[in-house]
Amino acid sequence: MKKFVMLDSHTLPDADFHQEKELLAEHNIECVLAKCKTEEEVIACAQDADCIGDNYFRIDGALLDKLPNCKAIIRYGIGYDVVDVDACTQRGVWLCNLPEYCVTDVATHTMAMMLDLVRKTTLFDRHTRAGDWDVGYGYEVHRLEALTLGLVGFGNIARLFSKYAKVFGTRVVASDPFVAQEIFQEYGVEKISLEELFAKADIVSVHVPIIPSTHHLICRETIAGMKDGVMILNTSRGPIVDIKALIEGLHSGKVCAAGLDVVEGEPISDPHHPLWACENLVVTPHTAYNSVEASDAQHTQVAETAVAILSGQTPRNIVNRKQLGL
Repeated sequence: MKKFVMLDSHTLPDADFHQEKELLAEHNIECVLAKCKTEEEVIACAQDADCIGDNYFRIDGALLDKLPNCKAIIRYGIGYDVVDVDACTQRGVWLCNLPEYCVTDVATHTMAMMLDLVRKTTLFDRHTRAGDWDVGYGYEVHRLEALTLGLVGFGNIARLFSKYAKVFGTRVVASDPFVAQEIFQEYGVEKISLEELFAKADIVSVHVPIIPSTHHLICRETIAGMKDGVMILNTSRGPIVDIKALIEGLHSGKVCAAGLDVVEGEPISDPHHPLWACENLVVTPHTAYNSVEASDAQHTQVAETAVAILSGQTPRNIVNRKQLGL
């Protein structure tokens, strides 16, 4: 019997994994829901696994060497920075992700954050509750049709977000060297360089994966190249934005407001963290992906991918497909 092991099921505490249990059972595949917190626990429960599901547990070459039966790893999300792609490729292990399962949710959340910042909804709520009934408090408000939104990266989420933003009349530009001009034209978005985007955008929204070249992509130097009073959104990965540089920008006014669903060093449980001194900041707890529909799609797509792999098929969501020559 083939075996699928979800390594860290405890990181999805609201899930019952019925999709995996039911679909894998239909195809005579054993489904193990583990709660691994150490490498030793991973080895103990997944040493003979044919396929592994992973949410946040870090998997590198050393660990893969101790999982000799593993043919594939399925990451429970779009990003896959917790898994060493090169190590998988070197060992012939397929790394799969879920490139589309929460696109609508993240795009919607990003739009909600943009509306919040532009209209100062959260900022006004905080001050009104304190008895400060001041319609002019804080930074100036502009119509969305008067603003330029700059998308750093133009993948599936950014493309859908651009459609939402354009409904409000917002001008949208984007920078992504890996996306063809035809895609930009299809969405009515102007393709420009990253430097030009920083210089022109009133709102900068981050939509790139976390890789060495994007770590601290938003930093003191790049913020300095942005417009005075820029707004910054990040619903991608926390370390893309240098949190110290952002805090400095928020305090100086260079950045008039920011919306973060992901934060460098998250989760932040310290109530005295310097972030909380920035009133022109809205933070949500890495929840942009979350909805009832997204959760169902997440588990269903993991199960379907596992079944395809263990049935001898080649699913389309293999991250290292090109490197493996598939």
